[in-house]
Amino acid sequence: MEFEDYLRKKYHLGDKSVKDYIGRWNGILNKGLYTGETELTPSLIAAVDKEYPDDSHYRLTLKRYIEFQNEHKL
Repeated sequence: MEFEDYLRKKYHLGDKSVKDYIGRWNGILNKGLYTGETELTPSLIAAVDKEYPDDSHYRLTLKRYIEFQNEHKL
């Protein structure tokens, strides 16, 4: 299952919301803020909050991605 599908199924999100999540997720990755952590650590939260201080959606995106990864480990 892909992250997009996970968001649609678990949170019943529409295409626009999923697209917004993916855009935020790509921003987090492009800035090198996420490096494979399996939990939301204080330092990871601080890094995201520092980079995106006015948008708590980035923290939620990160939380949901880590949740997705943990639920779909091989």
